[in-house]
Amino acid sequence: MSPTDLASAAVAALASGAASGAGTAAFTRLAELVRSRLGRSDEGRGALGLWDAEPGSEQAAEAVRARLTVELEGDPGLAEQLRAVLQPGPPPVPTHPPTITQRVHIGGDANRATINVGPLHLQKTTGVVATLAVIGVVLALLVALGLRSVVQLLGDDEGERQVAPLSELATVKSVLPDSDSLPAEFNSQGDPVVTTGEQGCQPECEGLLFTAKTTMGRERPQKTAVLHVAAYDSAPHAAQQFEQIRRDLSDSSEKTLISFPSMGDTSTAYQFTPGKNMLNEDDESIEEAEAGALVGTVVVFVRYTTAVGDLEPSLIALGRMLADRAQQAQNGSTPSATASF
Repeated sequence: MSPTDLASAAVAALASGAASGAGTAAFTRLAELVRSRLGRSDEGRGALGLWDAEPGSEQAAEAVRARLTVELEGDPGLAEQLRAVLQPGPPPVPTHPPTITQRVHIGGDANRATINVGPLHLQKTTGVVATLAVIGVVLALLVALGLRSVVQLLGDDEGERQVAPLSELATVKSVLPDSDSLPAEFNSQGDPVVTTGEQGCQPECEGLLFTAKTTMGRERPQKTAVLHVAAYDSAPHAAQQFEQIRRDLSDSSEKTLISFPSMGDTSTAYQFTPGKNMLNEDDESIEEAEAGALVGTVVVFVRYTTAVGDLEPSLIALGRMLADRAQQAQNGSTPSATASF
């Protein structure tokens, strides 16, 4: 179980236990482990404060999950303790497991022999024997190929996701989509802007290597996507900055948290001035929202403005595309994910 999966399982168990008022030893131990570890840092204490203030809220759960993931990635011992609490020992093996027995009996004399396979009774002829031999070979191949497929599938799953710094400016830039990666009506509204971490970086930008930004869209009716990529030197630094960005967004009176599917390690989305009638320069009624995701060592954000009424599906498609491209880059492959809506 990866640190991300383990953190998600722990938060789910805490939420379930809190909702039911659980007081079991396992739940108590789990709560102690999480609180004692998160209480060591300002970010962790902030996440716990949000959890206590808004029990059951998705925002609080994501804050605890993200911070706990950072702690687990840096402390294998903590991961083992959480696994021991969340995954107690396997159930006992039955003393006498049930068995299924099938007998194959070949009997009789050379002239009148039979082959019994379970309830079937076949005459022992050259054709029957050859057919059974072929069936046996086919079954053996199917079993072998099936096992190979399962092993290959498990291996691919384990190697599917890598966490690595994007240390080359060109690699970070490749995470940004071009016009071929978006619907046909989206055109570039200027060259991508790529900077190093030192350019205009504030103290809270610890570990920032590169940032990249591009704007794509059309004028009438308006559809505009502003896409951001920030690459950090480590997953903990990326997680720290993602939480800072999320806190800044949640503190704004102009934005409201909206539901958003899970992407990358953790994700969030906010809508700007929801419920208010906003007009652009063409007097079109527009909607605007922003979504972001933490993907290993990379933080991605997209701000989408539309006068077409396709805010939610388009925002999800754009966010998923950016998150997938960030992961592909960390896996060492050329980002190729696209968005269609």
